[in-house]
Amino acid sequence: MLADDARIDVVGEAGTATEALELVRNTVFDVAVVDILMPSCSGISLTSQLYEVQPSCRVLALSVIDEPCIIADMLRARACGYVLKTQPPEEIIEAITQVHDGARYLPPQISVHAVDGELAGTPTRPFSRLTPRERQVFELLIRGRSNDEIAAALAIAPRTVETHRQRVMHKLSAHSVVQLQRYAARHGGL
Repeated sequence: MLADDARIDVVGEAGTATEALELVRNTVFDVAVVDILMPSCSGISLTSQLYEVQPSCRVLALSVIDEPCIIADMLRARACGYVLKTQPPEEIIEAITQVHDGARYLPPQISVHAVDGELAGTPTRPFSRLTPRERQVFELLIRGRSNDEIAAALAIAPRTVETHRQRVMHKLSAHSVVQLQRYAARHGGL
């Protein structure tokens, strides 16, 4: 879609945060379109890292998540705008253009007042309820790892992983890994 627009020159694509950081080290670009949910880290974390490597870049967040607290977290990480994957292609291109030109972009269906209210408040970090080991298990769960894979990675028994998994689910009021992934996206990961 972007390559077909004469106003946009696509200089690279990355599927992981590691690939994105490597790309930004070797390629100068004006705007990075960053997904909130990435396989190796949150888009919020990646946005901060991109600015450390290339301070002149502008980031436009891309997501299906339309919650003001997540949008505010992305803007705190120095994203210049936020666009929804459900928006029509012409609106996504318009968002890229506005961010390139120095304006902040938010989708028309998002309450600017709600986002600005979140920005004015102090972000909460509900992960503080998790123990260090539960945080490790949580991080691996949201990346799609099985109990056996987590056990191997952390050198603990699968039964111990299951116990930590149940505690994480209980503490974060989740009933599935998908809910944990949404929770992580909503709260910017650990």
